[in-house]
Amino acid sequence: MARSAVRIATVVYDAARRSFHGAVEFFTPGLPMPLRIGVTLPGPHNIDHAMLVRGLVRAAERQILR
Repeated sequence: MARSAVRIATVVYDAARRSFHGAVEFFTPGLPMPLRIGVTLPGPHNIDHAMLVRGLVRAAERQILR
């Protein structure tokens, strides 16, 4: 099984659209640079931190598998 690491590079809340915009980086052996994926996650501004991180990572994974 390949080992990888994930980092939430940036997160910005857009109050007008009620969504988070972020960049998620995936670090995997064999890649010279991290794979950076831009994502949008709809949600309230007071979302729990763990739920926000999980949602951003899952949205990025969906972008990769698309």
